[in-house]
Amino acid sequence: MPSAVAHGSVHFRVYLPPCYESTGKKYPLLIMLHGWVENSTAMNDDQWVRLGLTAAADNGISQGSLAPMIIAMPNGNDVDQGSDGSPYAQMIATELLPKINEQFCTLDDPAMRAIGGLSRGGFWAFSTAFQYPGLFSRIGGHSPFVYSGEFKDLNPFDLLDTGRDIGAPKVYIDHGAQDFVRDNVRLFVKKLTARGVDVQYVINPQGAHVESYWAAHVADYLDFYAADWSLDVTSYPNCNH
Repeated sequence: MPSAVAHGSVHFRVYLPPCYESTGKKYPLLIMLHGWVENSTAMNDDQWVRLGLTAAADNGISQGSLAPMIIAMPNGNDVDQGSDGSPYAQMIATELLPKINEQFCTLDDPAMRAIGGLSRGGFWAFSTAFQYPGLFSRIGGHSPFVYSGEFKDLNPFDLLDTGRDIGAPKVYIDHGAQDFVRDNVRLFVKKLTARGVDVQYVINPQGAHVESYWAAHVADYLDFYAADWSLDVTSYPNCNH
């Protein structure tokens, strides 16, 4: 899509549940953000697909154990997500979300929206949700790369110290016991808890900051995001697109 915020085009992928074409219903929306490595485009909008997130969604929805949902996966490299001063969160909230709502049959309701990300994507998932409180009911950070930074009005680690309203989201944070992010994540969780945020914090006994770790837990992530969403697609309102 053309993006005034990014001063160019922003690419994104959209996963549609197996029942999407046949039901004519509106669906909950999950936005999932990929990680980042300096001077590399290997992490992009296909990372979650490669990790098996969409395959796990197909499997859970088809078996009736996971609520059907739409999953949007933007390419943060188009918005310079490696920079703390990136307008990535602004692009998600003011351009990507309206575009998805316009183009697809989504339930335009904060209770039916969630956002998450891995590593640097986790940083931006929290940044987006904290800058635009009430936009998402659930936030996930999977080995989130969080730290005190320069742009304190964008940095979720520092935003927790400002006293500004961050809403009342439910939060899931996980990492492996061998992950280098663990110390800062513990501090971040402590800050969230002090703010009264409902945090589910999981330290898995095995796992470093690697794709094999996240791939092993994609089903767990989906279960968290969809926990409040109905398994019965007939309960969703009709789409007038």
